[in-house]
Amino acid sequence: MINSKKTAVLTGSTGGIGLEISKILAKQGWNLALVNRSQEKTNFQLEELHKSHPSQEFTGFIANLMDASDINRVAAEIRSEYTEISALYNIAGLLTDKRIMSPQNIEGHFALNTLAPYALTQLLRNQLGAGVRNIQQTVIVNFSSSAINAVKEIDVRNLTNPESIGGLMGAYATSKTALTAVSALMKEELLKDGILIQVVDPGPTKTSMTGSSDGMPWYLLLLRPLLFKPAKLQAQRLISAVESAVS
Repeated sequence: MINSKKTAVLTGSTGGIGLEISKILAKQGWNLALVNRSQEKTNFQLEELHKSHPSQEFTGFIANLMDASDINRVAAEIRSEYTEISALYNIAGLLTDKRIMSPQNIEGHFALNTLAPYALTQLLRNQLGAGVRNIQQTVIVNFSSSAINAVKEIDVRNLTNPESIGGLMGAYATSKTALTAVSALMKEELLKDGILIQVVDPGPTKTSMTGSSDGMPWYLLLLRPLLFKPAKLQAQRLISAVESAVS
């Protein structure tokens, strides 16, 4: 078991803003636990990180975070490796206009965008509390979206199997609204353990997810070159905001 100092757990770290955040944190001296679905992409990322920062600890964990049983398994694996975690970045997400159901028959947006961050927070809570010894304040970063501004109300009965997926303005926006609400509800309780939970909107970012026509409205795809910022720039802005919040 690693008594790791300044360790961050990142989900969805092999591409887009997650990849850029992992590079920034590694450069700052963080040890990283990377949770992804692809073994091949994770192995490649680990090789690159070890080349650039040979004295730091980088560990890969493979899981389908849309699957509750996989979340429980990977959380147990992380707990067995790390006694202390000082940051949890819940970056992995889903945006599509296709109906995808989890192994537990829960709609994919809600399973991955809402339930997975909540479950990892609870399952790693002891390690996050212990991580306060290595940093001024442990932080959990959950990724929301400006799409939540289009959500007027949440029908809880419609979350697990919505009548319409609706792309960016449908199940995706609702799942991010639910994540924002759940994060707010947990905030006071987590602060008792020295854990700050932050909900961030990185803004329109050029990633493979936002470059797909699966869930993005056609007009945003047309405007993407003008309105969407590079993932590297958005990652740096986000890290700076998190650092300001915990200082």
